[in-house]
Amino acid sequence: MPRRSKWFLFVFALGLMQPLFAQQDILKTYADTACNKKYCFYPSTLRMINLAKNEDYNKMVEGIEKLLVYTLDSTALADKSYRKIMEDYLANDFEEYANMWGGKTNFSIYGKEGRVNELTGTVSTGEDLYVFYLIGNIDFAKIPAMIQSFKQDDMINIFTLNSR
Repeated sequence: MPRRSKWFLFVFALGLMQPLFAQQDILKTYADTACNKKYCFYPSTLRMINLAKNEDYNKMVEGIEKLLVYTLDSTALADKSYRKIMEDYLANDFEEYANMWGGKTNFSIYGKEGRVNELTGTVSTGEDLYVFYLIGNIDFAKIPAMIQSFKQDDMINIFTLNSR
């Protein structure tokens, strides 16, 4: 392959990846100012927290390329400034997939389908607030049955690893 063609393919591939980084940056930019903790997961690390070796879970996470999770500070929870993140995603062609409320727990998820699926959302538990960004494919239909099959201590709770 001629040298020019290789450079063209390289530059073209970088151009295709740039929109993914731009979408991810919406969350990163906000979270860098309001974040207590950051987590980044890939399929291998997602499988590591599966202590029970649940095969349904392993199959579900194999389509995930990357999962970013941020725990936001109490100020973000109190003033609901995190909603601005979702507004920015909506302005970037994401669609609202689900919003759920119940007791102290609120959950919202937004997505964008393309050559690589992207999902983002928030989970508020009353005391804690998490925002996430996922690149990859996940079979949502399996999640309820999978959650029911887990017993206590089947998974490592990554959010309590650094708790004191």
